[in-house]
Amino acid sequence: MKKVLLVSLLLLVIAFSFGEKIKVEFWHAMGGGHGKTLDELVAAFNRENPYVEIVPVYVGNYGALSRKLLSTVVAYNEGSRENLPVLAQAYSNWTSKYLQSEGIVEPLNKFIFGDNEFKNIWENKIYDVFKDMCTWGDTVYSIPFNKSVYTTYYNVDLFDLYGVEAPKTLDELYEVASLLTEDLDGDGTIDQYGLGYRTTVDDFQTFLYAMNGKVLDYAGNGKWKITLDKEITLKALEFMYKLKSDEVAMVQGGYLNDPFGNGQIAMYMGTIAGKPYVEKSIKGKYEWSWAPLPSVDGVPHSPIAGTDLIMFAWASKEQKQAAWMFMNFLLDKVNQAYWSVNTGYVPVRKDIVDTAQWKSYIANDEKPSIALNSLSTAVPDPKPAAWYDIRNALSTIVNDFLYDKITAEDAYNRMIEEIKNLLIENEEFSE
Repeated sequence: MKKVLLVSLLLLVIAFSFGEKIKVEFWHAMGGGHGKTLDELVAAFNRENPYVEIVPVYVGNYGALSRKLLSTVVAYNEGSRENLPVLAQAYSNWTSKYLQSEGIVEPLNKFIFGDNEFKNIWENKIYDVFKDMCTWGDTVYSIPFNKSVYTTYYNVDLFDLYGVEAPKTLDELYEVASLLTEDLDGDGTIDQYGLGYRTTVDDFQTFLYAMNGKVLDYAGNGKWKITLDKEITLKALEFMYKLKSDEVAMVQGGYLNDPFGNGQIAMYMGTIAGKPYVEKSIKGKYEWSWAPLPSVDGVPHSPIAGTDLIMFAWASKEQKQAAWMFMNFLLDKVNQAYWSVNTGYVPVRKDIVDTAQWKSYIANDEKPSIALNSLSTAVPDPKPAAWYDIRNALSTIVNDFLYDKITAEDAYNRMIEEIKNLLIENEEFSE
């Protein structure tokens, strides 16, 4: 066991000898099978550390967790010291919001860099894209937890029937979508679309990143600079519009697993977290797989989805030590493999491929490796506190454009205006 953990262990054992277990309340949004796997890891940690009790509290979905955490932070700032968690899942933009108040989120540098062995793991074993999402300036405030990438879901049987491969470029995406779009029964209505996409910010970002575009850059000191290039943005919007207007893509706001499962669409680009829903929709009717996202340069530029874990500064010294031990436990290579294999999330450590669990997992299924390989060129989401509202604004604008309420030029101008105003409201804007 590492030196810092040995010291933490000793201090906690001493604290335990004078009283009850050190309890660490952990708020999360992992339901269903994901929640079951998390509970199993918590139980394993608690068995190994009888002087500590991690208490997982399922708050509900991400929206419910966000509201509960924010109300707790506000109440704390107003003087309340009741019902305070020690650990919680949080998107990076949530963490940015909490960092606008002092004494809310605990910096983790002393834990990470105060231990040479863990420092080596953090610097050399954790994927850079995840570390970027956990770091503000020179300070690490979170560790990566449940992470997923976007891939192309495609109907293998249908692709084999038409003699095509999963597209690597956007030109190929259009060609394959066109070829696979058909009026199968000849009644004048399209029964099978080659592609499906959603009128949401997630799909807009997927196309934007595919063209090497981005929305924001961190300017330091909690400020963000708008880097949404006009030419690239217009190309992304117009490409989405062309797919829709040429009727080679089915476009809707809702999730696409059911249209994919019933054969209405032959492929779509979505997060790997949707895998269990796709399998439920397909019900074994055909073979399906993932492929890396297409892009202008043939290299996948996947957005990253999922949350991190944060520790709260209001916890006691003993709780912080116990919380860090649990965070360290979750980042253990074997435990990472267990989490990934049982949930489908991508592991956050590069050396996961050396574990027996991972080797067995991929022996007869290439999909996990396809997702994992996308991490080397994946794109971290911007993380200003305003990002949640920016995402909502962009979704509305993209939807208005696709349904002919505004022009592409209008859409771009509105995007810039909305992003700037929301950053200014949160005191995060940089010229």
